[in-house]
Amino acid sequence: MSTSINNEYRAPDPTLEETQMEPRRNASPVLLTLLAFAVTAGGLIWWSQSRAPAEAPVATAPSPVIDQPVTTTPANERATGSANRDRTDRATRAAAISRDARPLASNAQPKYPSSMLRAGVGGTVVVLADVDANGNPVDVRVVERSGERELDRAALSAVKQWRFEPAMRNGKAIATSVKVPVDFKPI
Repeated sequence: MSTSINNEYRAPDPTLEETQMEPRRNASPVLLTLLAFAVTAGGLIWWSQSRAPAEAPVATAPSPVIDQPVTTTPANERATGSANRDRTDRATRAAAISRDARPLASNAQPKYPSSMLRAGVGGTVVVLADVDANGNPVDVRVVERSGERELDRAALSAVKQWRFEPAMRNGKAIATSVKVPVDFKPI
């Protein structure tokens, strides 16, 4: 007498149908090449954008454009009057020059505090500098802190030693205030 026991833990008897497997399909080399190219291109795009500086450009006031009326004069009048016009043009341009104070490119970069660099801490400090007509900072103070006292102190001490191109109004140097962002980025 044979009774079949329904045991789900029992391994089923292998049959001929179950032992036969379908042949494995290989991926097309063209598809694999395209996939590799797409992954590489995506990685390069991500890497280039992550390495791009996150600094916002500093906006400066554009210099005013002086419109001069177009006149037609005979050639002999143009030759004699050109010297006089050159002198008046230079005087007009000098009187119209207006710009804000800006730091000189030759200023030394602020010293990154070594403890902050080791810790990988960075930030941006915005310093307000009162600049006299000669381009020397008179009063320097922090207006936006980075959250780290050492970074704020380093930015202050650096900007105190900087020199500036003085602000100009109507062709004359004047005293003014300028906001200077100082970025500390750990490498």
